[in-house]
Amino acid sequence: MVGTTPSIGAVERFILGQGTFSVKPVILYHRDGYFVLRFANEEERDMVPCSGPHYLVKRPVIMKPWVPEFNSKEEILTTTPLWIKLPNLPLNCWNPKVLSKMGSSLEKPQYADECTTQVNRISFAKILVEVDITKPLPKVIKIHVPKGRVSEQ
Repeated sequence: MVGTTPSIGAVERFILGQGTFSVKPVILYHRDGYFVLRFANEEERDMVPCSGPHYLVKRPVIMKPWVPEFNSKEEILTTTPLWIKLPNLPLNCWNPKVLSKMGSSLEKPQYADECTTQVNRISFAKILVEVDITKPLPKVIKIHVPKGRVSEQ
């Protein structure tokens, strides 16, 4: 989370409000301002960032999967998960392969939101991409669609 560190209770209420868990997630706090959450399984872990973007105490919550080499003293925030909205995406592009390819053109694709994966809303798609914040984001993503056309998102 960017800014003031919330209490463990506030983080717990926030996490439990994101869905139904088979086992209550374990929340660990590090005095450097990080929270580490342990979920019962990957599906429950992925449910939380996939339902975002998230805000807690009117500040953005940045969620990243834990990696074994994580060191809070050396962590410099150069990458962050960012929700990308793709308006008027052609219907033939609403599949995991194309969405992943579009996300890869920005950086590292993570997830699509539930409305996108279930095609419950077709006015726009939304994908979560981990981006390098030290580089400018492209203003347009070009994708090649059938019959040689190019769609700009």
